[in-house]
Amino acid sequence: MIKIDIVSDTVCPWCYIGKKRLDKAIEDYKDQEFEINWHAFQLNPNMPIEGINRELYLSTKFGGKERADSIYEQIKQTGSSSNISFNFNEISIMPNSFYSHMLIEMSKEQNLQNKIAESLFDAFFIKGINIGNLSELTNIAISNNIKNFNEDLFRNRKDLRNTVQTSDENSRSKGVSGVPFFIINNNYAISGAQESEVFKKIFETCLLENAI
Repeated sequence: MIKIDIVSDTVCPWCYIGKKRLDKAIEDYKDQEFEINWHAFQLNPNMPIEGINRELYLSTKFGGKERADSIYEQIKQTGSSSNISFNFNEISIMPNSFYSHMLIEMSKEQNLQNKIAESLFDAFFIKGINIGNLSELTNIAISNNIKNFNEDLFRNRKDLRNTVQTSDENSRSKGVSGVPFFIINNNYAISGAQESEVFKKIFETCLLENAI
């Protein structure tokens, strides 16, 4: 068993790239069991709950559209190497990611967190869906067969809300300032969307330790 904890934000393109590279590494270990746990981190914790216009967000964050376009073009090219066809032009709203993290937490109860994480990344970065909108999250939950999903009940589940908030706070208290951040077997840390070979080297080390 290899345990992988992923600290991530659903609106972070590098987190999507990191997930794809991790997935590729895991493909070479089909006989090995992995336990994967996702942990919430908000890059924009003060984002209005309804989100903001993406062009305004990018202009504010990067100091102008030209610089933002240059940065995201590089991300798009990097994504292509991991079979991600980023479609940034489809995104009109930069969402607050809190509810999407609540959905991932809820999906853990039915062992669907990896599937939900992938669906959220795809919805936002490929289809331009506002994943901060509860109606859109409801569609994602239903399409992934999350049982007994109810928008009002989901909105009022204080346990999920507290878990997301605590996860974010705990990560920051441990020094995590950027995502993705991977912790393997509680012992090895990988910061950023590293290549698949980096994951595989650590997997090999873990397997050797397990064999001792």
